[in-house]
Amino acid sequence: MNRDCYNRIRIKPGQRGFSLISTLFMVVVLAALGGYMVRLNVSQHTTTTLSLQSVRAWYAASSGMEWAVYQINTNNSCPAVPSNFTIDGFAISMTGCSSFPVTEGANNYTLYDIQVTANRGTYGTTDFVSRRLRATVTGS
Repeated sequence: MNRDCYNRIRIKPGQRGFSLISTLFMVVVLAALGGYMVRLNVSQHTTTTLSLQSVRAWYAASSGMEWAVYQINTNNSCPAVPSNFTIDGFAISMTGCSSFPVTEGANNYTLYDIQVTANRGTYGTTDFVSRRLRATVTGS
């Protein structure tokens, strides 16, 4: 009886190793898919982090701009350039401030062109972010 079972299940010579090849193929495909998913997850995390840092850099530059406008309104002149300070790890610098006297009929006022830059990290690294704002404001 044992011999009858063996004869019925006999493997033909051309069919040997097919399950090994298909299993190996599935393992390679699943490993490649897993590697791709890990890389995609890391890329999404990095993109989200840089987007958040970019928004924070914009707000830091905006704070530097507000400081410059306050200095102009208080002193009626441009602050010393470059003016540097740090807020929450962001290096903020006022890179330019120019004043232009304007006369329109009986109205006399001064226009101020202000440039502020905020950055964090080291240039050339993956965590470096920078934002530059430029504004024109009027003074008395």
